[in-house]
This record gives sequence, structure tokens and C-alpha cells, in this order.
Amino acid sequence: MGAVRQGGWLAAVLIALLLCLPLGAQQDKAQQRQQLQRELQSLQGEIGKLRGAIDQKRREERKVRRDLAELDQQITRVSARLRETRDRLARARKEQAELAKRLEMLTQRLRRRENLLAQRLRAAYKYRSVSYLSLLTNARNLSELNSRSYVLRQIVKTDRALLEQVRADQQEVAHAKAQMDALVRRIAGLEVDLRTQETELTEAQDEKQALLRDIARERALYERQLAELEAESQAIARRLRALMETPKGRARADTPWSGRFIRPVEGRITSGYGMRNHPIFKVRKMHTGIDIAAPTGTPIRAADAGVVVEAGYIRGYGYTVIIDHGGGVATLYAHCSAILVAVGQEVKRGQTIARVGSTGYSTGPHLHFEVRINGEPVNPLGYGL
Repeated sequence: MGAVRQGGWLAAVLIALLLCLPLGAQQDKAQQRQQLQRELQSLQGEIGKLRGAIDQKRREERKVRRDLAELDQQITRVSARLRETRDRLARARKEQAELAKRLEMLTQRLRRRENLLAQRLRAAYKYRSVSYLSLLTNARNLSELNSRSYVLRQIVKTDRALLEQVRADQQEVAHAKAQMDALVRRIAGLEVDLRTQETELTEAQDEKQALLRDIARERALYERQLAELEAESQAIARRLRALMETPKGRARADTPWSGRFIRPVEGRITSGYGMRNHPIFKVRKMHTGIDIAAPTGTPIRAADAGVVVEAGYIRGYGYTVIIDHGGGVATLYAHCSAILVAVGQEVKRGQTIARVGSTGYSTGPHLHFEVRINGEPVNPLGYGL
């Protein structure tokens, strides 16, 4: 834009020079006037090119913004699939451990019954010379005959039941082994899926980082984005103050706040509240909250009980949740990968409301956490974190 203004100024100077020349001098210096006109036309052409370049840069900036939003959505989708795959893998491994215990129990029971059956077969072979018929015919009376007949029936029944139990155990062990083989194959497939999704997530994050590095070379774009962040922060303050003026807001404002927060995410504070060099924009600006490093998908807890007044995508902040805790106190949770609550929902202290991500203007997964009093950001570390 500076070059455009400079071109416009030069053009105005040339026109002024033409108008200020005396009539006689103009007639005497026709060639000079023609030269000036040619220079003016050349300058106007350069101005046109600069305007075209500026328009092109604006289109590139819009594309960069779309690419960032698409990458954020891709990272969110892949992160969700990755969490689902990890959950499925954990369930499969738990099922595998339970099945292994059952298989061990079945195998031991089968071994005991097979040993008992072997003993019965050895006994039958040992006493093979004594026939069941001779045992019955050698009975001294009817009572002894009935008694021997009952004992023989019980022996046969017990042996048959034992044989059936052994066969059933063999089938159950074979079925359990087949289940184990299928489960092992499923776990192997899930592990492949997990590695693929982790690679996809890493590539998407790397692509986003490369894109952010490219953007870093466009200082004007960064300054506009930073202005948007500041405008969003001010807009959030205005919205919170406006909500406090509604009947529900006044009611919440009259509700005393507990006075202390719990930490919404366990992790290291990588950037505190106050003036700092912005990690993306490379300029010294006010940081209105604290940044807590945590892996993508880590649960984010409500710092205290309250009502959700904002849950959605805010430019610069990415996916964001804002909770009104009463007494003019609110908390903000930004750069989330997923939001698990809705506007108007009452949440409890420690309830999971979102998951850590890197949406919006962010260089990696973390939680940007703010405390606001009557809409204005204050240092969160002064409230029991």
C-alpha cells in the first residue's frame, strides 16, 4: 500500500508540474511535456500492477485462512478417530486378558477330566474279565440283584457323563482358541490403524506448522490477525457484560462465587498471563490468560460450577467454551479439539466440558485458559490454580 500511495503522489506531482508551466514554456517544451506524459502513463501502469498484486495477496490471505480452518477440522476429525481407535484397542486388550484367563481355566478343567477319564478306562481294561452279566447272575437274591443293577447303571451313567463333559470341554477350548486367534488379528489390525492415524495426525499438524511458518513471513497478515484476536477478546468482554445485563445474567451476578478454581487441565504452564512475544505473530503483546501444555484429546474440566454462555468456534481462539460462574466471574477455554457442552447448559465443578486441541491461532496442542471479571481478563493464577 505504501508503494501505491507513493505512485499516486508522484502522479499528482507530475500533473501539478504540467499545470504550473507557463503557456509559452509549454509550447516551447512540447517534447518535455510528451516525456512527462509518458512517465505519467508508466507510473499509472505501475500503480495498476501494484493494485493487482495487493488484490492477489488478499486472495492468498483468504486461502490461507480457509486452509487453516480445513486443517483444524481435519486434525479434529483425525484426533476423534484416534481416540476411538485407542478406546477400541484398550477394550480389545481387556477382552483378550479376560479370554486368556477363561482359556486357562477351561484348559485346566479339560486336563483334569481327561485324566479322570483315563483312569476310568484303565480300570475298565484291568477288570475286563469281569462281565456285567456275571455280576448280575451271581447275585444271591433279588435284593442283591437290584442293588448290583443300580450300581452298574450309575457307573455307566457316570462314565457317559464324564465322556460328554470331556467332549464339551474340548469343543469349548477349541472355540475359545478360535476367539483368541480372531482377537489377536483384530488387535493387530487396530494397532496398524492406530499407527496410520497417528501418522496422518502428525502429517496434518506438520502441514499446519509449515503453513504457519509461511504465514510468519507475511507480517501485515499477522498484524491483522492479531487485531482480530484483540477485537475478539474485546467482543467477548462486551458479550459477557451484555449477558450480565439480562435478567438471568443479573441473577447469576447476584449469586456468590466460590472464590477458588481447580486447574482445568493437568500439565505444565508454558506461557503465563501478561506481556509476551507472541509465538506466531512475533510481536510483544498482552497475553490475556495462561497456556497449559497437554496432549490432543486430554479432557478439559470446568474450573468451577456455572452456566455455559459460549460454545463454538471463535476466530483466533478456535473451538472455545465460556462459563459464567456468577458474581461477574467467567472462565474461557480455547483451542479445543472438541466441545462436549452446549450454551445454556449447567455444568458442575470438575465436569469434562471439552478436549485439548490446537484449533485457531495455535502452534501445538494446549489449553488457553482465561479468567474474566465483569468481562475483563485477569491473571488466573490469583484464583487458587
